[in-house]
Amino acid sequence: MKAELKAVVFDLDGVIIDSELLHYQAILEAMGKGASVVTYETYLAECTGGDERFAMGKMANLSGVEFDEQLFVQWSERKALSYARLVEENLRPISGAVELVEAVAGKLPIGLATGSAPSDVEVVLRTLAGGRLKSIFQTVVTAGDVLKPKPDPSTYSKAVEQLGCRPSDCLAIEDSPKGITSALGAGLRVVGVAFTHPESKLSKADWIVSGLSELSAQNLVDWFCENSSGRQ
Repeated sequence: MKAELKAVVFDLDGVIIDSELLHYQAILEAMGKGASVVTYETYLAECTGGDERFAMGKMANLSGVEFDEQLFVQWSERKALSYARLVEENLRPISGAVELVEAVAGKLPIGLATGSAPSDVEVVLRTLAGGRLKSIFQTVVTAGDVLKPKPDPSTYSKAVEQLGCRPSDCLAIEDSPKGITSALGAGLRVVGVAFTHPESKLSKADWIVSGLSELSAQNLVDWFCENSSGRQ
């Protein structure tokens, strides 16, 4: 008996929006000049895929800066302000992302599962495409909604629970190795999008695409049906 796709859960950064550079710039502004020794390429390779605590902790370690909770709180507050400004000035959706989200939402319940902070997600949804996606997700799970962020399964587990579906009936769309690990750990099947990271880094995904142009609402449904037979 073939499986039927019941819901799709999207990641945000690197799937719907081209935002990693904005996060990087906001973190540099928050941490100060000492963090600038970490290049953007190193940031992408070593500091992405988790929440901002993970990113800032890695940046601090790579910069030789002592990192503690008080400092994180200060950086987080500064980063939120910087990121909001950068989003309002420079936010770009990934080509085809808004249209794909809207098309999938026309067929199935959808969720958002992200390692971003709640304030970051709020400003993105308010700004992106004139706010067209602000109310389209049946559930939005951020780093503030779970005790353990990606790569722990909690983010996707909570999203699926709130959608009222079994994990095995859901598909995640991810761009990072840590995000893929999170979704697989929660029991979802995963489409890896080679936007932030090369395809070689996404090898654990069930289906890897080079870009969103390869995806449509219908081929997500068809692929899931054809490739999930017998999977529990």
